[in-house]
Amino acid sequence: MDFDNLDTPSSVILLLVGLGVFLLGFKFLGDSIEKLSASKMRALFNKAAGNRFAGVGVGALATAIVQSSSVTTVMVVGFVNAGVMTLTQAAAVIMGANIGTTITGWLVWLNQFNVMMYAMLLTLVGLVMTMVTKNNKVNTAGSLIASLGLVFVGLEIMSGSMAGVAKEPIIEEILTDDRFSNPILLMLIGLVITGIVQSSSAVTSVLIVMAQNGLLIGGGGNGILFVIMGTNIGTCVTAVLSSIGANTNAKRACLYHLMFNTIGTLIFLPIIWAWGDFYDGVLMQWFHNHTTCITFFHTMFNVICTCLYLPFIKYLVKLTEMIIPDRKKKRGNYKQDEGFMDKRLLLTPSLALGQLVKQTTYTAGIAMKCLNGAVTGFVNRDDGKFEAIDQDITKVNELSQQITDYLIEVSAKDISLNEEKLVNVLHRDNTDVVRVADIADNIVGYTRKAIDETLVFSEVVKHDVMNIMRLLNEQFELVVDIVENNNLIKVKQSDELEQEIDSSKKRLLDEHIARMARGECNAENNSLFVSLISNLERVGDHLSMMAHSVEDIA
Repeated sequence: MDFDNLDTPSSVILLLVGLGVFLLGFKFLGDSIEKLSASKMRALFNKAAGNRFAGVGVGALATAIVQSSSVTTVMVVGFVNAGVMTLTQAAAVIMGANIGTTITGWLVWLNQFNVMMYAMLLTLVGLVMTMVTKNNKVNTAGSLIASLGLVFVGLEIMSGSMAGVAKEPIIEEILTDDRFSNPILLMLIGLVITGIVQSSSAVTSVLIVMAQNGLLIGGGGNGILFVIMGTNIGTCVTAVLSSIGANTNAKRACLYHLMFNTIGTLIFLPIIWAWGDFYDGVLMQWFHNHTTCITFFHTMFNVICTCLYLPFIKYLVKLTEMIIPDRKKKRGNYKQDEGFMDKRLLLTPSLALGQLVKQTTYTAGIAMKCLNGAVTGFVNRDDGKFEAIDQDITKVNELSQQITDYLIEVSAKDISLNEEKLVNVLHRDNTDVVRVADIADNIVGYTRKAIDETLVFSEVVKHDVMNIMRLLNEQFELVVDIVENNNLIKVKQSDELEQEIDSSKKRLLDEHIARMARGECNAENNSLFVSLISNLERVGDHLSMMAHSVEDIA
């Protein structure tokens, strides 16, 4: 296409097309990188718990992977909402995300070296890789390479369209008009446009491409820098929207993100305003081209703001706590439990699945709590806590349905083969958890029957039943470790306990028959006792299936 002979409307349309290709390339690029590093992404966020410097590094690296500070911040809000990341840890990650988002500008910077031909080749090579191989990782790598090519193709289209726009006198008049040179107005322009587009990377990329073609918003000088500062505030819009309906700490994380970018801008604004020739007299003297000047300033702005904030991070977090005070907790509110399945985390399926594993073991813990309470009630002939147990069983069923719905939403995303396997495993584990709760409900029924019919069991029977529960609790602790940490080494220990439970069942039934023959146990107790022991043995089977399910994704 002859870019030089385009009229203004065609140039604008071509600019939008190029921007679309650019953003699509970045979307696919982030998805591909996230797929290749799915297991490492979960470990990456866990490292944020170390210290504030690690948090900044994690935020920067995670943003470089997903190619969006907004996505990273929304994920952080999800983690805070789930209670697995403190507000201080989240604050450090958010600051790092602002640094990581500047990598987009550096990729645009590379386009000045005439990489179009290589970019087209990358797109072709990547597409061929995805078509000729069935290997999942190679296929994903091919998508990554093709996506990177699309990024540069989009840049080239935008750059070509700008060449036509730059020739229009009216465009230059608008950009150099004194009415559009006010720093506050320029900052607001960057803020509003970024808020609408919800991507500071996209706006910054367009500004850089414009500058490459001699179009400097604000008529030159420091004007472009004020727009860049405005984009940093505008990018907070996505996170603010994501905080709607979140818990108090998650809202504080969003407020911190907004404060970080706003206060940083307020610090830089008067300095750059007063230093009128900063762009021409400093940046241009250092780098001699607009692309590098704009990209360097964007990175420098976020790095300096982060360095200024780090020593005061605890005080700034306390400020957010003062602005957004704690709400009074209501009884029966299980919102925190549902936080593991925060929909914000669906932006990165691998992280969503990592949290879903914890939700599954958490729900299993409630089911085991019900079982322990039911068995204790049976042994003590006490139904005083059965109403609370019934409520917890209902809670398990509700959470189970939410897990199923969440798994379906994850499955609808573009996930890797290993993630598909994990989804299937979690479906099965979820079923096993519900069965444990059902068994607890059965034992509640057995106890009520025993109380109503005045059935009495010997102390030996009670001791044996509690011994099986001890084995089941030990097995459950192993299963949690196996499922959450893929600790396959402990599967053998789980199997040994499950075999011991099976052996205990056989021995207890044989001894029970012998006691009935000696007249030590009433015959009318037989059916209930057999049902009780068989149900407890089935719990061991369900826990064992959960332990072995991990082998399907090893």
